[in-house]
Amino acid sequence: MKIAIAALHHETNTFAVEQNDSLDTVHRTRGEGLLNPHPKSFMGGFLAAVEPADAEIVPTCGFGFRYGGTISTKVFEHCRDEIVNRILDAMPLDGVFLALHGAMVAAAPYADAEGDLIRAIRRVVGEIPIAATYDFHAITSEWEAQNAVGFPNDTNPHIDGYERGREAAETLLRMIKGEIRPVTHRVFVPIIGPNIGQSTWSHSPEQEQRLLLYQLNLRREELERTPGVINVAILGGYGYGDSPDAGMSVIATTDNDPELAQRSAKDLARSLWQRREELLQVRPIADIDDGIREAMAHPEKPVVLVDLGDDPGSACPADSPAVLERLLALDARDCALTIRDADVVDAGIKAGVGATLEIEVGAGIDQRFYKPVPVQGTVRSIDDGHYAVCGPTHGGWGREVDGGAIRYAAAGLRVVLRIGNRIDVIFSKRRTGKDRDFFKSAGILMEEKQILVVKSNQAHRASFDPVVAHTIELNTPGVSTIRYEELPYRYLRRPIWPIDRDMEWDV
Repeated sequence: MKIAIAALHHETNTFAVEQNDSLDTVHRTRGEGLLNPHPKSFMGGFLAAVEPADAEIVPTCGFGFRYGGTISTKVFEHCRDEIVNRILDAMPLDGVFLALHGAMVAAAPYADAEGDLIRAIRRVVGEIPIAATYDFHAITSEWEAQNAVGFPNDTNPHIDGYERGREAAETLLRMIKGEIRPVTHRVFVPIIGPNIGQSTWSHSPEQEQRLLLYQLNLRREELERTPGVINVAILGGYGYGDSPDAGMSVIATTDNDPELAQRSAKDLARSLWQRREELLQVRPIADIDDGIREAMAHPEKPVVLVDLGDDPGSACPADSPAVLERLLALDARDCALTIRDADVVDAGIKAGVGATLEIEVGAGIDQRFYKPVPVQGTVRSIDDGHYAVCGPTHGGWGREVDGGAIRYAAAGLRVVLRIGNRIDVIFSKRRTGKDRDFFKSAGILMEEKQILVVKSNQAHRASFDPVVAHTIELNTPGVSTIRYEELPYRYLRRPIWPIDRDMEWDV
């Protein structure tokens, strides 16, 4: 058997200022490069599962993008067409595997970008089986669900990429052999976020068992054990991707039993809707000053403050100084945080280690929500921003440290400034980090800090939850604000909860 593989990965925040409007923003992987993925990724799991099979794998190409904002029409068409043309060149094929994110939004007319890709692939491959993996935050359309058998993350934070890749491979092989005939039913549930309420697991068993999606996942697993059921998934959707399919959904796939697929999807969708208020009750959200005061008074350290509004994983620029400003105003001490600011990095390198800088920091990319903050600080260190993520971490690398799955990251040149009462700020050129190895590699010892500030939403939890004393989520300004009602939606399906709190809906 002959199977083509391809990848397209982007979680699009349509409100972000940094957009992918040229081919210079595209990261390409072609041919054999697709055969060397991270071992715990979607693609890693897929390749591990097909290796024992008598299958010829044809690697086509994969695409990622520099920025989290919208993909331009021309850039998307370029990527789509290269994938399709390489698949066409590989014909005849017995199957296709796609490693996708699912929340990609391109400029008009491509609000359903992955759906358009699958549609284009269908035109050249005909009715052969297509299987795809998706991020938990995918916003798959009805057409897409019917034309590619989907295997999204069951976890948030996402630590099961490898397992979902294996599941996709095993199903695709059975489809090619004619052993099963999958049919899928999708139910769109009019709920948008909140992401913080969509946690599925915790390092604390007591906390985990209280989570709504943890409990619904137990029901999902029960449904998957039903004879004839192939896969059932709850999708969180993506509130920052302005499209008609941005809300939550449930998909159920069975072996040629459409009634069973419909019952299974409706079962979970009904429970999700009836218990939706619990999504707002997972963890409290503090105002910045209240969160800082609570962290300063906590008897154990370190305490993590989560900058929800400037999450780079949600396409934010990670340049907000809003929390730093309040740490200084409240005379906080023994803190560490990170801000993306290329100008500060350049100034620190020019001044050298030990020098004193008087400079404005932050808000170098987006000033819609916050402004630069003037500071005086001492340059503590300079480094190239290359470090090893030893795990555990978000994205499919599991709960435990795995020496065989170490991932390497590049944040760009970094400068650490010490400001105020031992407040160490890691300024980086390219990106900030949401894992403890980012801080450690910059010389920050968590044991010495009362407060660590992480720009994140969920992704930091895989790394920090096991080792910190306490975590406090902050209602901070930015493109990933938790106040969805403040975002200027144009295409979002309305009414939708919780923006429209009094709406009625029946599955």
